[in-house]
Amino acid sequence: MNKKNIFLITSASAIVIILVMLFSSLNNDSQLIEKNFQNIQNIPSSSFGVERDLEGDHIISVGNPKNTIIEYASMTCPHCSDFHGTVFPKIKKELIDTGKVKYTFRDFPLDPFAMAGTLIANCVSEDKYFDVINVLLRTQQKWIERGYEGLISIAKNFGLSLDETEQCLRNKELINLIEANMSLASNSFGITGTPSVFVNGKKIQPLEYENILNEIR
Repeated sequence: MNKKNIFLITSASAIVIILVMLFSSLNNDSQLIEKNFQNIQNIPSSSFGVERDLEGDHIISVGNPKNTIIEYASMTCPHCSDFHGTVFPKIKKELIDTGKVKYTFRDFPLDPFAMAGTLIANCVSEDKYFDVINVLLRTQQKWIERGYEGLISIAKNFGLSLDETEQCLRNKELINLIEANMSLASNSFGITGTPSVFVNGKKIQPLEYENILNEIR
């Protein structure tokens, strides 16, 4: 076995170890998140302030639309995958690309796999962020089944080396930002699950395109 192969195997093994440590840490945190969700179930949800720009927001916009759509999503959420496969393409074509809506995507990873995918999306260049998100949601079942290998493969396809992926998954500042935004979302905006979508500050239920369109009209 040549030195290059040994290096690649060693680097990949290091990333697996980091992912295991990350998953272990986040599993402990997820119990606290679940407890927080249970505590706010009986509190009337309020979306006051949800439209203000937050650090960590990812935005698609043509011009300066007066209408806003804000989505909270988790990369391992099946309903998020369905939403992005059916409803979001219509939103993109008819509302975003035509300059009618400013679309803001906010990370809300509900489990360690989702957090790892979210970190990778945030570590590529900003112009590729939504490409990574689309791949994670569109091929959700496949990369989840592949586990660590699936995440490493996606990171590689978007230009992250093994070393860069390792550094990304160790980025405590980024992890803290995501967790802080999740705390704000659950405690201030009444987010208890994903996908959660707000149109001009109003939470939309059920998540159907016509309901979103009616709110904009």
